[in-house]
Amino acid sequence: MRSRHFALIAVAFLLALFAVPASAQTNFTTFVVVGDSLAAGFESGSLVVTHQNRSVPALIARQAGVQGFQQPTISEPGIPPELTLVSLVPTPLIAPKSATPGAPTNLGLPRPYNNLAVPGATAADVLTRTTDNGGLHDVILRGLGTQLQQAQALRPTTILLWIGNNDVLGAAVRGRAIDGVTLTPTDIFRTQYLQIVTALKGTGAFIVAANLPDVTSIPFVTTIKPYLVNPATGEPVLVGGNRVPLLGPAGPLPSNALVTISASTLLAQGIGVPALAGGTGTPLPDEVILDPSEQAIIRDHVNVNNKSIADICGAANIPVLDIRTLLGQVATTGRAVGGVTLTSSFLSGGIFSYDGVHPNDIGYAVTANDFISLINTSGGNLPPVDLGPVLGVTAAEAGVRAQVLRPSSSRWVPFELSGEAYGNLLAALPRLDELR
Repeated sequence: MRSRHFALIAVAFLLALFAVPASAQTNFTTFVVVGDSLAAGFESGSLVVTHQNRSVPALIARQAGVQGFQQPTISEPGIPPELTLVSLVPTPLIAPKSATPGAPTNLGLPRPYNNLAVPGATAADVLTRTTDNGGLHDVILRGLGTQLQQAQALRPTTILLWIGNNDVLGAAVRGRAIDGVTLTPTDIFRTQYLQIVTALKGTGAFIVAANLPDVTSIPFVTTIKPYLVNPATGEPVLVGGNRVPLLGPAGPLPSNALVTISASTLLAQGIGVPALAGGTGTPLPDEVILDPSEQAIIRDHVNVNNKSIADICGAANIPVLDIRTLLGQVATTGRAVGGVTLTSSFLSGGIFSYDGVHPNDIGYAVTANDFISLINTSGGNLPPVDLGPVLGVTAAEAGVRAQVLRPSSSRWVPFELSGEAYGNLLAALPRLDELR
């Protein structure tokens, strides 16, 4: 009877924790972040102080007046070295700005960082990982415990939780949708996410979370069309009035296939282009193609995982920012900000960085304001981030500059992503089976 009595007390305690209204605890005295590259401020394939200082959590901390908000800052050119547009002729080339990476600048901080988000981290990593043999987990966690353990040790008053992107993202970046290899099985993700939320809720902190974007709609997989395009005009090449499909391992690609930007350098060499159209006739490898069945598998995982996030956070009274809907708006109709229309077009849309996966400074600032709006509906009182300086628009010149900044076209912009650039991105976002 006594054991049953204590079990009932334990259940009542957990229910009481989960019943605390979000609006009761918007206290930013100790602001802690648990997550992955999106929360870390990873941009253009790199973690670097230039962009870390403009990460979503850093902007929120600034608006909340947080003192001593510490991030694992990395000197220029970042780890891995940041991607940049290194040349314009004959074709724009995106490549690392240096062969030598930057270095951590505050490894000696005698406590956990406030921003514990690790690029490449999955939900399982938050619970269990303390090292990755010299990678970014070691740089950020420094052997002091898992993300979860360090977050708890800081006795947070507010937590930003944004995890789960890498449980689906690898399938898009690697062009393969395989459970346990590039995708976390959805039932396992649900269990892990519940464990994270239960543990963080136990700190008594106010928690705000975000769900997962549809990774089949990011520029990395939507920029290159599955058919031959005239690089001078961005229009399809027509033969006999018909488009010329690119070549994949099974032959001509269907019109609803997705080709990742890692194929750009191959296409520049004629690979994937039919011989009759001036190419080599050699097919593109499967790793740079997402066929319709793979796309469906990825979207299903995103949908099911977002349902898990909604269910778990709903039961715990945790507000969730609907990133999927917000980025979906950017990808379809665009988003008007201060007279500037932001889209998901690669290089010209204004919101994604040079890796085609992560936002740029503008994208992160817009997202920070979305988080702030959500926090304020839950009892907060934070002023929004001034987007003018980020957009390069002052109040006096908004009408003129907005016309300059507005993308003129959503058509494909020809470019090449160097092999080194793609290799750095894969290194920062390892496969799930490589993390074990």
